[in-house]
Amino acid sequence: MKQFLLFLLSIIFFVPKAQQAFWSNAGAFVSVRESAFLSIQGDAFNADTGFYHNRDTIFVTGDWKHDANNRCFDSINTGWVVMHGNDQHIWGNSITHFQHLVLKNQGVKYGDTDVVVNGNLFLTDREFNMNENTVFVTNSNTNAVQHTSGFVSSLQDGGLSRHTTSDSVYLYPVGSSLGIARYRPIELTPTSNRFNRYKVRFANVDATLEGFDRNEKYHLVCEVNPNWYHKVWRTWGSDSVSMKIFYDQAADGSWNDMVHWQNVPEWQAMPKTLQAQGTPFSFMQRDNWSNFGYSPYALANTSVSFADAGADTSVINGNFVQLNATGGIDYKWRDASTLTDSMIANPLAFPLVNTTYFVTVTNNLGCEDYDSVRVKVLPRPKEETTVEVDTVFFIPNTITPNNDGYNDVWYIKGLERFPDNNVRILNRWGDEVFFEEPYGNVWQGFWNGNPLPGATYYYVLKVKMKGEWKSFSGPLTIIR
Repeated sequence: MKQFLLFLLSIIFFVPKAQQAFWSNAGAFVSVRESAFLSIQGDAFNADTGFYHNRDTIFVTGDWKHDANNRCFDSINTGWVVMHGNDQHIWGNSITHFQHLVLKNQGVKYGDTDVVVNGNLFLTDREFNMNENTVFVTNSNTNAVQHTSGFVSSLQDGGLSRHTTSDSVYLYPVGSSLGIARYRPIELTPTSNRFNRYKVRFANVDATLEGFDRNEKYHLVCEVNPNWYHKVWRTWGSDSVSMKIFYDQAADGSWNDMVHWQNVPEWQAMPKTLQAQGTPFSFMQRDNWSNFGYSPYALANTSVSFADAGADTSVINGNFVQLNATGGIDYKWRDASTLTDSMIANPLAFPLVNTTYFVTVTNNLGCEDYDSVRVKVLPRPKEETTVEVDTVFFIPNTITPNNDGYNDVWYIKGLERFPDNNVRILNRWGDEVFFEEPYGNVWQGFWNGNPLPGATYYYVLKVKMKGEWKSFSGPLTIIR
């Protein structure tokens, strides 16, 4: 025991009280036997060929720096390193291979380089901030990572990596204190007991800011969580997993699905297998997931297909037909030149040739869906051809009711020869704004005593000819 104490004194360097003490191992072999401990009240430096054989516990209150060209601890190391200070850093030119690493006391613990833990990682209640680095836990026991409220935080492609050799649940306690502090763990359950390695990072930012634009999404993905997302990698192996993402519904809002970034590029639904609400955490789960080509995953609201443009129909040339889309709250039609309004669900259509109308429907979740309806244009019967109509009637398509004596009245020339008639005027939504039977040929654009606004309307004129009712229709514009 005396020899051991003398040996320790030979490699400990002290500095004046105004500065922090430190321990520097500049090439020695340090052995901490069972039932013993080494307490370093300050920083620990390991350089040159410095090496440790730890069978019990090393306490450190300062930083841990490893510059020696080795693993720092020998392969039969079974002991613990307890980071027991305030804010502490693990860093150096070489990667330290701890057996058991315990984070305790105060402040944040920082991994300024990659860290390997071959035994157990005890986060307790501390944040282990890995920055853009990774902490590798090679012990494949499911409880090799333990915590009370602590978590691993990281940036970019850093994170927590775990080896798996079981089809049991592996917890990844990840979170972040960046901005709004959040703890949002993931559980991965491999489908076999073969060796795999998975890594997880919690990204406490809008995915768009890291290159995964939330607006680039499959049309049935309504909204992607704007506040945070995860990255999940399978860095070794081939097994699929059950992936469970935990979230706080009170803080994060309500979501109904999981999405995965694909190199289209866009977010696509996975979709979820199971969802359950709880306190404080709800979760979303996807079973048998094997698509690890791209790492970003997020919560989202998605929808099944909901747009319906209606059944295909037909119309006699020169007449109109009313379309009727359903399923959403907003509508936008393409090929709108022969529609009364492209932004409503049920416009009137006046196609001159067979036409397919496409509609984009938006629902209350913000999802877009698409559908189409085909309108077949049928020829008029011979007695209703345009030539005969033009010969029998002259139907103006514009009136300017401004009391200047010109074109103030919608006057149908020749209608007086057919006293059995009626006229119906419709607005662009298909609502009736005027009806008269028989038509007196004196309409000036009024309805219920009020002038109609300047716009394009649609007339339907029905006339009894040779004992049969004939129908004529077309646009009518009021200019005021």
